Parts: sequence; C-alpha cells; structure tokens
Amino acid sequence: MVFLLDSGRFETFIDAILAIMMTVMVLKIPQPETLSLSGIMDLSVVYLSYLISFIIIASIWNSHRKLFDKIKKIDNYVIAIYMVLTFIITLVPYFTYWVSGNPYSLAPEICYGSLFILTNVLYLLASHIAVKHDKFNKNSHLDSSRYVNLNLIIYTIFIIGFLIGIYINPIAILISCLLSAIVWNLPLKIINILDNSDTHGY
Repeated sequence: MVFLLDSGRFETFIDAILAIMMTVMVLKIPQPETLSLSGIMDLSVVYLSYLISFIIIASIWNSHRKLFDKIKKIDNYVIAIYMVLTFIITLVPYFTYWVSGNPYSLAPEICYGSLFILTNVLYLLASHIAVKHDKFNKNSHLDSSRYVNLNLIIYTIFIIGFLIGIYINPIAILISCLLSAIVWNLPLKIINILDNSDTHGY
C-alpha cells in the first residue's frame, strides 16, 4: 500500500528542523575572550566553520523549497530517503563545533568534509526520488541529479581539498567545503550554460 502525504506538510516539517539547527549552531559560538580585534580573530576558524555550515543548511532549505513548490504529493519512498538525509543534516552542528575547536586536526576535518560530501550525495538522491515518485506532476526537468558538470566541479574541489588536507594542512578540507558550497549555489543560468556546453560538446 502506497501512503501519500501532502508535500506542504512535509516541507513545513523539514523547514522547522533546519531552522532549529541554524539556531543551535549560533548558540555554540563562544564569546571572544577579550573585547578586541585580536580576540575576534582568535575565533576566525569558528566563524568560518559556522558560515560554511550555515550555507550548507540554507542551500538545502532553498533547494528543498523550490522542489516542493512543484511536487504536491510524496510517498513512502520519498519520506524514507528524506529521513535519512535529515538524520545526516542534524549531525552538521555537532561536527561544526568539533572542527571549529580542532581546525588543524585531521580527524575532525575528515569527518566534517565527509559529512558535507554525504549530504550532497543524499540531497541529489532524495530530490531524484521525489521527482521520480511524483504521481501527479511529471517534473522531470527538476531532477537535480542532471547537473553533471556542476557536481563534477564540486567533487573535484573535494578531492583536491582532501589530498591537500591529508598531506599538507588539514584546514584545506574546511576551505574546500567553503568553495564547494559556493559552487553549489551557482545561479541557474550558469548551470544551464554548463549543461548546454556538455550537450553540444563544446
């Protein structure tokens, strides 16, 4: 038996979770030990990790909002994969706090970077399944997994960042996450140019 749920209710549920996570992250940011520029600079990595995590969560919320504006009903499969994605996303504040306190340690950097990669992969899978199981509106053009060139750029940045982080400086992984988050939010016009260039073999 296929259970169908109104996508608006599910969207509200996900929105609430994302909003709570953003709030939890900012509450974890410590106050500067001294009220000076140097005191603020001492927390620069903390601010950077918070910024990256905020961009990740905000990007998922924005993409999720656009997708569910078109999809009206979802089934068990969509709910299941989104619950897995939500579980992974809820780990973002934890690993953000860990990596911000140990920016030059390899273990937290690798865990944080791996979480970013997993979030990206699961989001693409979740949106693909949501479109595929849309019983009422066939929105195949919304399938995020079609952005092949964009994802190749993202994963290339990840690989380079991980290699530099492992062999030279662990903080390179954090920087690769920031660059990947920026690429993830490229305007749709640029994405279409990349897709068209690939289609026409340019």
